[in-house]
Amino acid sequence: SLLNAFAKKALRDYWFSSGTPTYLVRLLNHTQEDLNELTGRYYRPEEFVDYKADVEKPLPMIYQSGYLTIKGYEPVYERFLLDFPNNEVKNGFVSLIASDYLKSKENMGNWVIDVVESLKHGDLEQLRKLFTSFLASIPYSMRTKKDEAEKERFFHYTLYLIFRLISVYTVYTEKEQSQGRADCIVETDGYIYIFEFKRDGTADEALAQIEAKGYARPYEADPRTLYKIGVNFSSETGTVEDWKTV
Repeated sequence: SLLNAFAKKALRDYWFSSGTPTYLVRLLNHTQEDLNELTGRYYRPEEFVDYKADVEKPLPMIYQSGYLTIKGYEPVYERFLLDFPNNEVKNGFVSLIASDYLKSKENMGNWVIDVVESLKHGDLEQLRKLFTSFLASIPYSMRTKKDEAEKERFFHYTLYLIFRLISVYTVYTEKEQSQGRADCIVETDGYIYIFEFKRDGTADEALAQIEAKGYARPYEADPRTLYKIGVNFSSETGTVEDWKTV
């Protein structure tokens, strides 16, 4: 990557583009492992230092392939923090996972740029349209699940992948606060967006939870414009059914 950057006098995703980890993507899908459950966590060495290709344990393969690296150490329990080595790897890997998992007909790169621009300018109506169209483009076969647990998993993992793609800004998913966890908070230079999502509920219920749990309190002294956004998704249509902002 460094030699390519010097040679071309430009910073690009040289390392990630040198090899597409399609096998790792298939491995994650086979084991139904969520990326958010693997990254940013502490592990004992025996959980990831294993050169055997085990289809039931994708973590060692992902680590040995260089897509995860050691970011910290907990000496008391002798555990290591594993996460993406940098934004290049994170963005590339998450984009690949999202494309394969969701199989949206939208152009992922252009969609992300449009979302980033909407967040930058506080264009909530355009943001609503982008989310609605993107989710509507996911094939019915991808979101058809056998039971409620699988439906809920698909719902949460879809949202996780979507917001991980928006890496230009500070994005918190399932951010812990004093009274609970906010589904998603996005911070830009001029705006703060607090999202709460419901499946087969109402946007009013989502907004009520933001108020009841005090998700906006940490930002009371922040000069940026703050929006609270309640969103309800329909299991039947697979997209946004209700969206309200205060």
